Amino acid sequence: MGQSFVNVRRVEFADTDLAGFVHFSHYLRYMEETEYAFLRSLGLDVILDDERGKLGFPRYESLCRYLSPARYGQVVDVTLTVESNDGKRIAYAFDLKVGERKVAEGRLVVVCCRFPADREPFAIPIPDRVLERIPLTV
Repeated sequence: MGQSFVNVRRVEFADTDLAGFVHFSHYLRYMEETEYAFLRSLGLDVILDDERGKLGFPRYESLCRYLSPARYGQVVDVTLTVESNDGKRIAYAFDLKVGERKVAEGRLVVVCCRFPADREPFAIPIPDRVLERIPLTV
């Protein structure tokens, strides 16, 4: 496996359902927040600018398996691991734990796209400045 990064997140009341369990949709948000924190830790961001305009990393695929409920007030450790980077797509694996108990696991696959003002976004190769920080793994 590739690079790893851990983000710590306390479960807020707004994250929960009526029973006090984290609502299923918030696990994906925890994964996305961890991706953003990972990119920032590398001096990157989810939206980048270069001489040709804006580019970013929209989702190509997302997956989350729910294994055990997390509850209001608990601390969730979200570990991101770079599974692969083929120069066009980056795959991230996620483990979400409360203490030693795994509550969920997931995966995000992102693609690098340019976002021109005058047309629809389109996929591009991942720029060298990103590859310097998240190296190819194929």
